[in-house]
Amino acid sequence: HANLHQHEKSGLTAAAIAPTQLTAQHSVARAWNEVLLEAIRDDYARPTVHARNLFHTSVALYDAWAVFEPNANPYMFGQEREEFHCRIRQLPDPPDVNVAKKMAMSFAAYRILRHRFFGSPGAQETLARFDSLFAELGYDKRMSRTDYEVSGSPAALGNAIAQCVIDLGMKDGSN
Repeated sequence: HANLHQHEKSGLTAAAIAPTQLTAQHSVARAWNEVLLEAIRDDYARPTVHARNLFHTSVALYDAWAVFEPNANPYMFGQEREEFHCRIRQLPDPPDVNVAKKMAMSFAAYRILRHRFFGSPGAQETLARFDSLFAELGYDKRMSRTDYEVSGSPAALGNAIAQCVIDLGMKDGSN
């Protein structure tokens, strides 16, 4: 709390704390939710748009986690939603499930957030924040493959999950 109090005294909000502190203290899902909330604060007041952004990002984070959990069921990935089916193919077993979860979740969140906030007010700062967290986590934003079933890559899996969520968003009548 002392560290947070020190940042508040300098005029920074909790979300403005450097991603290094954020990722050291919280889960990867929390880190992505924090940068999403900061992006929403920097955008226009559009409650329905941002409710959708929060929901779709949460779905992607959950699905990227759930595909590695034997007793969890993804919400969208491998399911049919709103007459939209996001097919799941055979997933190779990763050598380290926790590393794979974190990577898939990060790639999914990163791709969705960059897509959704590309044209928002303050996009330059918002996209830089997404890039900063992604780089801090050790990921390469140039990796855009979605062929997880061939490559065995959790990054490709995250990209595939993000693409499914983006595709659903393009067809759900909210654009």
